[in-house]
Amino acid sequence: MSMTATATAPIAATPALTIPGDAAVDLHLHTHASDGAWTPGGLVDHLVEKGFRVVSVCDHDTQWSVPEVTRLGAKRGLHVIPGVEVTTRWADRQWHLLVYGISPDRTDESAAPFRAVLAETDAELQRLAADARDRYEAAGKDLPGLSALHADRPTWPYHVLMAAIGAGHVKDLKEAAETLVSLGGGFSADQPLERVVEAAHLAGGTCVVAHPGRSDSVGVMTAADLDRMLETIPLDGLEGHYRSYTDEQTALYRGLAADRGMLISCGSDSHAPGKPVDPRPWQARWCADLLARLDVAVEPDDPRDRSWACGRDPLAVVPEPETPAEAISADSVATGHAGDGTPACDPPAEVLAGVGADGADAQP
Repeated sequence: MSMTATATAPIAATPALTIPGDAAVDLHLHTHASDGAWTPGGLVDHLVEKGFRVVSVCDHDTQWSVPEVTRLGAKRGLHVIPGVEVTTRWADRQWHLLVYGISPDRTDESAAPFRAVLAETDAELQRLAADARDRYEAAGKDLPGLSALHADRPTWPYHVLMAAIGAGHVKDLKEAAETLVSLGGGFSADQPLERVVEAAHLAGGTCVVAHPGRSDSVGVMTAADLDRMLETIPLDGLEGHYRSYTDEQTALYRGLAADRGMLISCGSDSHAPGKPVDPRPWQARWCADLLARLDVAVEPDDPRDRSWACGRDPLAVVPEPETPAEAISADSVATGHAGDGTPACDPPAEVLAGVGADGADAQP
């Protein structure tokens, strides 16, 4: 299958940085700017200590921490790619979109539409937070720790929900959100996926669907979902390596991306030390094309060392016994490869067979 909806952008003639194929990268990190607990300084300290070379800060719907992490990283040899994880909606479902390569200090006309997306989202989240606070307090649930949670950052619904947990009104985020909804409030400010991609591309950004294989409240992306999106939305890539993936899932999403001429990203989605995980040292060679798009060259090496294959990621999640990790199929992912000419592990059948976002059988 060949899709033509993906956008293309020239690779810089002189990359800003060149790194070896086994350099440690993590292109999906969060800080306390959104719902994480990493401070810019704490995150940079950890990344430098662990030997990371290239990272991207992708807080939810804000780039508040990007300048500080970039400044601190530059002093210590850590290259930081500006990013953001935008909360979007398509086909009556929420999708998280990683947007790379747009600096938060841009004031030029090309960046204005994307800056407007983030500004509108911030304004709506602040409105929802004020409403959520009022609803909790009207129900007799005071939130004494709220101001300390957001500190010098804008107050968002996440802070209200965490304050409700801290005050003992609820036990976790799920219950806090359900309580807010039961009180008539809301906590999400999704932007149309089409609008975000168009605005990001106008600013020269690169758009990658985050964690397409994560089967939680966001839900998995099926092949049918992706093909329907690409009919009208020029997505650039998929997060083919992710903290919770088995080798089979990595093979699936690398294959779906490769078959459609899309880029592959690597990210842990770390929000705090050990929560859900620490930053992951992905090999730069596994997302070399995306890095090249973002002005980071990966040194060529022996193809046998360059390619990803089942069993080469020691941190991959081991599947349950009923899903054999050693299963290899020459025709998996419909293309017979894992994105680099190597055999792929068998992908989860329910994902390939799923109806998609418009059908009842889309979820496993």
